[in-house]
Amino acid sequence: MNLKYLFKTGILMLSMGLLVSCSDDDDDVDTGEPQPDTYNTEVYLTDAPIDNAEVDAVFITVTGVSVNGKAIEGFEKTTVNLSSLQNGETELLGDVELESGTTSEIVLSLDNETDASGEAPANYVLTSSGEKKALATSSAEISITDQVEIKENDDNEIILDFDLRKSIVTNSAGEFQFVSDSELAHSIRAVNSINAGEITGTVSDFGSTESETIVVFAYEDGAYSEDETSANGEGVLFANATASSKINESSGEFEIHFIEKGDYELHFVSFSDEDADGELELDGEVEATTTSEIDLLGFSVDADSEVNFDILLVGLLDL
Repeated sequence: MNLKYLFKTGILMLSMGLLVSCSDDDDDVDTGEPQPDTYNTEVYLTDAPIDNAEVDAVFITVTGVSVNGKAIEGFEKTTVNLSSLQNGETELLGDVELESGTTSEIVLSLDNETDASGEAPANYVLTSSGEKKALATSSAEISITDQVEIKENDDNEIILDFDLRKSIVTNSAGEFQFVSDSELAHSIRAVNSINAGEITGTVSDFGSTESETIVVFAYEDGAYSEDETSANGEGVLFANATASSKINESSGEFEIHFIEKGDYELHFVSFSDEDADGELELDGEVEATTTSEIDLLGFSVDADSEVNFDILLVGLLDL
């Protein structure tokens, strides 16, 4: 009797063990649904210049970057001199595996306390006199509003263009500060370099003008209006420009990089420091023509291409 009981008990335990084993195996069985392919995507920082003679450099301290909720693994806190990343220069932040398609979220995380060396401030303007003027955001995370198309290859490069002209303003006390978090999110442009070209040019008669500084603004076709010459609620002029470039005073050359393929127009604007306070004031828009057949107020930029202009300045337009 005892042997029969032990035999039945053994069979029962063996059956239960087989059931558990089969259940565990089922968890590992391929459901037949294919896993989505992912593609290595590098993330870079670049900068559009700030039109303020008092600013020598701008530094930010980045603590992390995530795209579609996926963070760059192994990212180490780094302090970046944004002012050194102009005219197509970039700094690699890291890479992340992403599915193809349009990104839903790009988040840039900043430290507001200390830089990568542990010294305060973390983010600051370095003035022409060598002073560090602290900058801080209300939130440590900047949710960038632009979406980027990820292609089905490993050549994707997300370029984060930190537009200093849009992101830093001078308050009523004359101190530098970041714009509001929502405006800051709009001041960082995101583009996949695969889909981008560049706009370049030379102003052949720049030396004949009385302008102290001329900035070239690229707008999406039809996006420019005279309202752009007035500051928005944050104090930013030409706030809806896609990108900008300061004309080199010596060579008359300008470069606008990482422009997403599409239709654009160029506007030339004169600035001068009328009251010698280090800040440039708006003189007005400069009428310009080109010797090429390309229309300054309506041209196309293709991916991996360069649109080049030879510019002649006619004169200052009335505001």
